[in-house]
Amino acid sequence: MSPPRLPLLLLLLATPACWDPSRDGPLDGGGGGEAIVRIDRGPPDHRIGEARDMSPQRPYSFIVFGDTQVPLKSCFIPEYPVMKAFTPAIVALAPTFVLHVGDVVDMGREPGAYDSFVSCYGEILLTHPMFPTMGNHDEDWSLGILSYRKFLEDQLLVRNPPIVGASYPALFPVSYNDDPTPYSTDPQHPSHQDVLPSGFSYKTFYAFKHGSSYFLSFEQGMPMWTNTPKTWVEKHLKAARADPSIQHVFVFMHYPLYISTSPEYDGSIGLDPVRKHYEPLFRQYDVTAVFSGHAHVYYHSYVPDDGTPTRKTPPPSAYPHDGRAIHYIVTGGASWPPATLADELKEKSYDYVQARATGSFFTRVQVEGKKLSLSVIGLAGDEKSYTTSVWDHFSIE
Repeated sequence: MSPPRLPLLLLLLATPACWDPSRDGPLDGGGGGEAIVRIDRGPPDHRIGEARDMSPQRPYSFIVFGDTQVPLKSCFIPEYPVMKAFTPAIVALAPTFVLHVGDVVDMGREPGAYDSFVSCYGEILLTHPMFPTMGNHDEDWSLGILSYRKFLEDQLLVRNPPIVGASYPALFPVSYNDDPTPYSTDPQHPSHQDVLPSGFSYKTFYAFKHGSSYFLSFEQGMPMWTNTPKTWVEKHLKAARADPSIQHVFVFMHYPLYISTSPEYDGSIGLDPVRKHYEPLFRQYDVTAVFSGHAHVYYHSYVPDDGTPTRKTPPPSAYPHDGRAIHYIVTGGASWPPATLADELKEKSYDYVQARATGSFFTRVQVEGKKLSLSVIGLAGDEKSYTTSVWDHFSIE
């Protein structure tokens, strides 16, 4: 079939990291006041392969990054040596595991594309369990989905288990391919559109638990392809909320639900086509945060269930963990090239923006009981000499 028309490029190409000038304090005015810090390797959250306490009180951490878009013939783009710094910077933090928010490779249809990613990011993949979600470059107009599915299954079932050892099924129980419904795999012949917005799915959605957290990974590349059935989403959100050990529920998907540089609705694209299918469920079951990529920028939106605007300068440093609002985090900062911060559209998303920035970065989440600490870590340099800067930090408690 002919591919659907591409959305307008709302994020123009640019160079240096810059903060939204509406922010006060050390993050004001293009990053001039950011504190540059070197993150040294500290004690890991766990020892790989050993049995670990899974009680909600045990601290652990995870890294969220995405839009690596690894090209087939070269790990990294020579003009962007900072891409090589992601591996040592992430490994140095010794997270318990890593999430990838999609666009793992540049063109999912190309044979060997995912082998390139595994080779390029091998130090992360060989030392930390990694859980991906699918992006539009992985989906590649549906031609790359089978390759992505093979990569996903290898990641969940082949590469992750040896890192943790025999305790992997207990420490990271994964629910994959647990929906027996015979959905269409042909976008030209949709089915089950009462629960499946796009009408087709290759069933690459899955869920897993770790400690006090429950995670749902969607199959969703572009907004017109929201391939995750709402019945499956509700089943897992309901299971999470029925489990007394679960205090945090996270969703990770590629396309954002909130970002003020994309239109609410423009024909078949925009934020609303995705949001209308899933946000009511996220609210009903008190999702804590939704991580996404696609836009090569950082955005933090805080959206209360009652729709009250939350945008203010400066935003809070701590938010209540009361189930009355959802944090939407766009963290597509491992991309090439970084994007610039486009002018904000004065539409619905604008009312909820807490912070935004651009450049090379990833997000770190630290979990200690009911408290979450989120740090957005900017990156500069290359793999031999890099620096990090804490762009943003806030807690949910």
